[in-house]
Amino acid sequence: MKKTDIGVVLVTYNRLGDLKRSLACYEGQTALPAYIIVVDNCSTDGTAEYLAAWLGRERPFPAEAVRLPENTGGSGGFHAGLAAALAKDAPWVWASDDDGFPEPDCLQRAQEFIDGMGGETAGVSAFCGMCVDGGRPAPVQRARIVKRLFVRQELPVPEKEFRSGRPFTIDMYSFVGTVLKKEALLKAGLPRKDFFIYQDDYEHALRMGKVGKIYCVPGIVIRHRDNYGGGGRASWRDYYATRNAVVMYREHFDRASLLVRMARRLLVALASMDPARVRVTVDAISDGLRGRTGVHGVYVPGWEG
Repeated sequence: MKKTDIGVVLVTYNRLGDLKRSLACYEGQTALPAYIIVVDNCSTDGTAEYLAAWLGRERPFPAEAVRLPENTGGSGGFHAGLAAALAKDAPWVWASDDDGFPEPDCLQRAQEFIDGMGGETAGVSAFCGMCVDGGRPAPVQRARIVKRLFVRQELPVPEKEFRSGRPFTIDMYSFVGTVLKKEALLKAGLPRKDFFIYQDDYEHALRMGKVGKIYCVPGIVIRHRDNYGGGGRASWRDYYATRNAVVMYREHFDRASLLVRMARRLLVALASMDPARVRVTVDAISDGLRGRTGVHGVYVPGWEG
């Protein structure tokens, strides 16, 4: 079976069922990956034991597992995985979470896109597939930066563009079926591991976009189980989503855009009439403005207000 020029970096943490399903998807591709690197964020659910057995099987492509000494979040996981990918020969790297399940022809279609671009790939830094959640395109996984009323903000791609089936340019991607050119990755740098979780992929896309164009190819379909919608009780996830957005806007955008972004987050929290959500949002904005990143002493995984 034909191999592609695309390696795979897969990050997992305590979702062994998803990991098994995801690995089966990559092993069942119509065109095989150049390699697979699984980054285990110090899982405690038997993932390490499963990966040890998985690595012992025969397969037509190289595979390895990187077990981190502690849970560094998705940000740290992708930082470690993509750092390992830079030492590989394959010129392209597919990055994804363990709850992204590619259709059997994803890598084949990704290789066809690369081959079809020919010499024009010199101007491309990354491209990604279409995430599907619940049978519909998940536009929030791909976004553009637009300027409205003198401020810049990210907006999801309209569903009709996914439905057109034609590749289109974007400014931001999530690490769910995103293919990075290794040459561009060397120039733009690795994802920020100090974000811990959320916005690390969006921030990385902004840097990759300075190196070359970023495309979305709707014909590359990834089924995705997104388990965070920002609703319900205030949680640790709200802190990182807001703090890292503030850091990103502070470092990449103008002051007016930053102020509007913070105001929107704060208004949503106030409208909830939930004191815990307001407190989390205020703390996140404060830390973001000061550039305080890493894992917060209070808002650790599992915290709820």
